[in-house]
Amino acid sequence: MFALDVCDLPETGGSTFVLIAGVFLLVAGVIVARWVRQSAGRLSVVVAPLVLLGGFVLVPQVTDPCAPATTTVPPVTTVAATNSTVPSATTTVAPTTTTTTTTTTTTTTTTTTTTTTTTTTLAPVDYSVGDLGPGGGIIFYKDLTRAVGSQYFEVAPINVEVQRSWAPVANRSSPVTGADGTAIGTGKQNTADIVLQSGNTALTSAAVYCSELVSGGYSDWFLPSNDELYQMYTNLHIASPPLGGFSTDFYWGSSEFDASLAGTQDFNFGVQYGDFKKGGTYYVRPVRAF
Repeated sequence: MFALDVCDLPETGGSTFVLIAGVFLLVAGVIVARWVRQSAGRLSVVVAPLVLLGGFVLVPQVTDPCAPATTTVPPVTTVAATNSTVPSATTTVAPTTTTTTTTTTTTTTTTTTTTTTTTTTLAPVDYSVGDLGPGGGIIFYKDLTRAVGSQYFEVAPINVEVQRSWAPVANRSSPVTGADGTAIGTGKQNTADIVLQSGNTALTSAAVYCSELVSGGYSDWFLPSNDELYQMYTNLHIASPPLGGFSTDFYWGSSEFDASLAGTQDFNFGVQYGDFKKGGTYYVRPVRAF
């Protein structure tokens, strides 16, 4: 078997007319050659190839598709090399000194304890005369027009009631400077002045006993003045029913009349007297203001 090398035909050749004429002449040459062969015998062997060669001569020349393609390269333009000289820039970098500082960090952990205190503010209590007071006694006087701290007066409960003299023997004829207040609200200052008199003790002085009393959680008790004694008698003792459990006898007050006399309140007839300090022992009922 024969191996054939097949190539692609060219896309274009000679003109169409010349191509058709060449083909016609080739066909005509073949016919003539056959006829001559039949007529002349050996002569056809010479004539037929000549006719065929004439047909090939007339066929336009085309580029052999199997021949390597000839590529026309456009002329190369040589451009002279240009040397550009760029001035070199010289940069001077100042030497850098790097200082490394090593810092030692100490971490301190602090534990903070937060204490939350809740303060509950209670609305002030509006007391009335005869009510139980905060110190466990009974409210015997109320005046909200007075300064805060002296609007209510409370008498101590009967279980702290005692009998005392007004002053010890050595002071029964000695005046007490400042203890001459009789109005409501003066009993506390009278008591403070009596306590300052030298020689007075809780066993021998009604005022000192009241000053040192702690009852109902309070220690601000004092011996009442004459007008405070009268409010106790009027608003509690002769109330209906009677309040406070008072005795129908005399009670000492803190109001001093002179060097030898001090005020008393009779809880039987409601009369006030100035009695001698050395007259004896009378009942003592502490009070407090708030």
